[in-house]
Amino acid sequence: MSNEFLSTYGGRNKNLPQTLTLDHVSPATRLLEKRRQMFEVQEALDAQKEEFARREDAFRRREEALRKKDLELQESLIKFNKFLQENESKRNRAIKRAADEKKQREMKETEITKLTRQYHEKMLEEKALKEQVLKNEKYQKFLMDVVEFVQGTSEDFPEVQDLLNRYNTLRVANEDLNKRQTNHDVENEEKRQQFAQFTKERANEVLNRNNEIATLQKNLEGHAMATLQAQYNVDSSISNMSDKVLQLGQMLASIENLLERFETQAKHMKRNKDTPKTFGDKADVSGSAEDLEREGKRAHEHLEDIAIYMIDYSSIVREWEAEIT
Repeated sequence: MSNEFLSTYGGRNKNLPQTLTLDHVSPATRLLEKRRQMFEVQEALDAQKEEFARREDAFRRREEALRKKDLELQESLIKFNKFLQENESKRNRAIKRAADEKKQREMKETEITKLTRQYHEKMLEEKALKEQVLKNEKYQKFLMDVVEFVQGTSEDFPEVQDLLNRYNTLRVANEDLNKRQTNHDVENEEKRQQFAQFTKERANEVLNRNNEIATLQKNLEGHAMATLQAQYNVDSSISNMSDKVLQLGQMLASIENLLERFETQAKHMKRNKDTPKTFGDKADVSGSAEDLEREGKRAHEHLEDIAIYMIDYSSIVREWEAEIT
């Protein structure tokens, strides 16, 4: 394997010692020979790496030189193209400049004529301005006097321009205040209309609520009258019921008293009844409906007994009258 490696990667393989014949040697000698071969292979590998590094460095320097030459060639080509473009551009500019200069010359001639006319107009305007300056000198003198007067009392306006600036500031502020006043008047008018509309709506709402209150009050009075009528009816029903209960109690008491008198005066008439008769107990008519029904049945029985007594009494009277006659 080491011979194949050395013969394949060349370089220093011709100077390496030949491999010993290891067929008839001891294992230790063979091991030492293998180690020696590995060391020689490592040396050959290191030498090969150094050779590759030198070649790689030479290739890199050559590549950099070629890249630099290529860049220089491209730069030269760009400069040449730029030179051609600049020459073409200069030629075009020169042609255009000639046309522009001709056009400008014509324009200048027209402008000269125009400026000449404007010069005469400006001369007339200058004359008018001079006359106006003469008229306004008194105002300039007035402003100077104001500045001198103010300087004696304050240092806020040392120059006329400061006074004019102050005037311009106040004028702008006055215009702003007038504009704000106008806006506030418009806003105030809008708010006034809104308030009037709001007041009208609230008044209508209050009127509607008062109408509702009046309607509810009327309904309340009607319900109160109905309640009073119902209470009166209930009281009348209770009064009538009390009278009827009182009459019923009196009737039951009368029936019991009448039966008791019959039983007292007719002791000789003994009747066997399934239901024993009790006297002296007052009828209870203040109880429930069952008690009233029970008392009614009892009164009916008593009436039947009274009817029997009355029939017997009539028979006795007829017999007695027959005996007398």
